[in-house]
This record gives sequence, C-alpha cells and structure tokens, in this order.
Amino acid sequence: MKQPLRISVVEPSGLLYGSELALLDILDGLERSDFRIEVILPRRAPFAELLSKAGIAFRQVLWAGSWRQPRWKKLCSYLRLARIWLRDRPSLIYVNQGGILRPVAGIARRFRIPILCQVQTLEDARWVSRLKAQHAAVSTFVCNSQFIARQCAVPHDRLSTVYYGYRSRGLRPSPAPFLPDKRPLEVGLLGRMCESKGHYFVIEAVGVLKKASQRGFHFRFIGDAASSEEGRRIEALVKDQGLAEWIEFRGYRRDIAAEFAQLHILAIPSLAEPFGRIFCEAAEAELPAILADSGGLGELARRFRLGWRFPPGSVNDFLQGLQTMGADYEETRKQFAAGANRMLGALDYPAYLAIIRQLLARAALGAPVSLEWLGKARCADA
Repeated sequence: MKQPLRISVVEPSGLLYGSELALLDILDGLERSDFRIEVILPRRAPFAELLSKAGIAFRQVLWAGSWRQPRWKKLCSYLRLARIWLRDRPSLIYVNQGGILRPVAGIARRFRIPILCQVQTLEDARWVSRLKAQHAAVSTFVCNSQFIARQCAVPHDRLSTVYYGYRSRGLRPSPAPFLPDKRPLEVGLLGRMCESKGHYFVIEAVGVLKKASQRGFHFRFIGDAASSEEGRRIEALVKDQGLAEWIEFRGYRRDIAAEFAQLHILAIPSLAEPFGRIFCEAAEAELPAILADSGGLGELARRFRLGWRFPPGSVNDFLQGLQTMGADYEETRKQFAAGANRMLGALDYPAYLAIIRQLLARAALGAPVSLEWLGKARCADA
C-alpha cells in the first residue's frame, strides 16, 4: 500500500488573513489518504480554530509576533521544531510565509528534508530574494502571481507561479436594491484598514466629492485596522474632515455575504495587492468591482478582462470610474457577471488542487521544481 506523504507546514503568524485562508483551502482539499499533514503554529493562534474545525492536525510551538521576541525565545522555539522533525522525519517542509525561511532552512538542511516555500506578499518576495544561502535548500518558491514572481530573485529552475484556485464561499448574487432617486450607491472596502489597502486614498476621494457636493455614493469600511493606533488615526481623519456622513466604519465582519448584500460596488484600491482574493469573492457574488490597475490584482483583472480598472493613486480616475459604473448600473452588473463566470471557471478549485498535489510530490523529491499555472486554460510546465 502506498504510504501517505508526510508534510510539516510552518505557518508563522497563525492569523486570519489571506495567506492563512489560502493555506486552509489547500489543506482541506488534499486527500487524507495521500497526505499526512501537521501544521506548526504560534501559541494561541486564531488560525488553530479553523484547523480544528477542518480536522487538520496542528502544534502550537512558535512564539506569536516572533519579530518582537528576544533572541533566546526564538531559539527555543526553533529547537522545539528541530526535535519534532528529528523524531517525525517529514517528507517535505511547507513554509507558508517566507519570513521564517532562514531558521527553517537551517534545520531542514541538517536533516536533509526538502522545502516548498510559498511567497505570498511583496515583502516575502524581497526577503527570500536576499536569502541566497538558503535558496539551494528550497525545491521551489511558489508565487501567487507573475507580479510577485518578478520580484522574487531566486534561481529560475526553483521558481513557480500558481494562481490561487477559487473555492466557492456560497456567495449568491444579491446586490442591494438600486434606487438612485432615493439613496446613494453603497461602495465597500473590505479588509484590513491601512494605507497600502487604499483607505487614505478613498478618504481623499470622498473629500473631493464633498467639496463638489456630489452625494451619489456612500462608503463602508469593512474590517479593522492592523493596530488600534492606526484605527484611531483613520477614524480621526474622517471626523476632522467632516466625512462621517459619507464613510461608515463597519469593523470586522465574519458574514461577508451579508455585507456584500448591502453593496452596489466593491472598491479595491490597494497599491500592491499580491493576488486579490477579495476580487474573486466579488466575482462569485457578481458584485461589480473597481480596482487599482497594479500588482497581482491588476494582473488578474487584465488577464480575465474583469472589473473597472483605474491608475493606482489617481483620485480623478477613481471617481470617474464610479460615476461611469453608476450611470448605467444594471449594464455594469451584467458585464461584470459575464466576466466573473469566465474568471472563476479558469480558477477551478479541483484543477488547482491537482497542480498543488503535483508540486508537493515533486518538491518532496528534493530536486528543483519550476511550474506555472495561471488558470485551467493556461498551464505550462517549465
């Protein structure tokens, strides 16, 4: 009988952002008969609850916020890792965020365990690019867009680019009623409140609308700030500029379907989004999106001809796009729905899992792996 592939997954943050949810989609979809998975997490990691519900084994042995911990504490957690891997001897170490690659590669090299390293963000790409001494220990660096891959200076024969497959969230098309004569269109921003996600940019744009006395749009910020200080700063800025009637703070919400049902347009003005997971969710809900034409998000929108794109940082183009989308909203919805079906069809979840299984099996052999998958209709093995 074929033995399952033993994989130790290192998830160093254990939070509930896009990289963790993408990892859960993978682990929950792998056949338990073919893969034996254990996830290494920080202590008291929120991600542990989702893993527990999915029946995925995990250990909480790392320190949360390790960058803030003294050196001795980090060394202790790495020693615990070494003892676990010395005893269990996994076939492959799967690093879900590149920030922890250096110590993991040091342990893995000693025990001769191959590594697959996910490169999820621009920061990850720049960090692993500097770790030249660790490159040979990694079978493949897996980037989630060509944008991230271009920033990842690693050996070409160890570089893979794999778009996320989309797993349905059950988000049914149910846009808010369009009553232009009675109320403005609802525009939502979903995700962590910060400058890179475009919240300050939208506040600037709303200020322009206020000066022009154009009340055609109302904005909702759905999500919390990365820190309480950042949250207070954003809320104070809205209040000081007299925009409280224009911008509503919704806070963190688990029921995305309920939030989408109250929106007419989703705005994604992120400056350097690696992929654009929320863009795929908008596509499933057939909620028209306006987005910055940059990073992996712009790449995705161009490839599948979906969404209204504007030059990143251009307030005038952003507002013009909103006006155009609102001028014939029913036609906007119709066109977006057609493109959404095209994109989600290409990002087929079973096809994506087949690519991931191939990557895991080949990476576990220890030889360099280079593979590209940009959707079901576009797959090439380099």
